[in-house]
Amino acid sequence: MHTPPIPDDEAWAAVMARDRAFDGRFVTGVLTTGIYCRPSCSARHPRRENVRFFADGAAARAAGLRPCLRCSPDDVSRDERAVLAAIEAIKAAGQTPALADLAQRCGYSPTHFQRVFARHTGLSPAAYSRALQKERMAQALTSAESVTDAIYDAGFSGPSRFYSAAEDRLGMT
Repeated sequence: MHTPPIPDDEAWAAVMARDRAFDGRFVTGVLTTGIYCRPSCSARHPRRENVRFFADGAAARAAGLRPCLRCSPDDVSRDERAVLAAIEAIKAAGQTPALADLAQRCGYSPTHFQRVFARHTGLSPAAYSRALQKERMAQALTSAESVTDAIYDAGFSGPSRFYSAAEDRLGMT
């Protein structure tokens, strides 16, 4: 997915605020030290005149910079790894796993994990699981021999759970 470039003033404000929301959207190159960092890097702020902004680490490396050892801008973040692990767990579970179980598996508190997951996917873990279940149901309805088989294939615990979800999502009664 390609995102439009961020104006330098906005990028500089993100660096000064150490705003994690901008991590992955650009990197900050410091010409005097020869390194590039994430916008949220905890290293001392450079002077504005020594800073250049790059779309990604590859562009910064092409300009002769090396990655920061403190923030490791080329590494996939712990949060990203946790979200990917949770998505795999949700897919493998069939039913919606408890938030506490997902959070514990990823090494986070439930509240913090909910925020991290939502920041990366735009959905809560439960909403993500429901959307996945809805996809599975649509696929199962086309391939299963009966609606009941499709309900169980999609991961619903029974017809009543499916019809309850269908009423909420589709307005069926």
